[in-house]
Amino acid sequence: MRIDLHCDGVEAPPALREYVARRMRFAIGRFRDHIQWARVKVADVNGPKGGTDKRCVVQLRLRNLPDVVFAINQLEVRAAVDEAADRVARVLAQRVRRHQRPVRATAASLAVVPA
Repeated sequence: MRIDLHCDGVEAPPALREYVARRMRFAIGRFRDHIQWARVKVADVNGPKGGTDKRCVVQLRLRNLPDVVFAINQLEVRAAVDEAADRVARVLAQRVRRHQRPVRATAASLAVVPA
């Protein structure tokens, strides 16, 4: 599984790239068999205007499940990445749990054997 990091308007020193990769690997590590690839995009939305302007967009391509895509806005890049990593772990747990839930037997599908 690969994790691609794209930065728009945000300086991406090696320390930030390593931080994003480490947080995302930790968040999605136990689901690696279900993930084809992950893309994380960090951007400065408002530029020099200020405000809640750091956005972290996460896109996951899953095997046999719908893609996961969402965006988190925060004041700081690392805060956005942290919140995105927490959310991606919750969303993946839900998706995988729903997908692996066994099919319940209905009354019509149960064979009745006379005694």
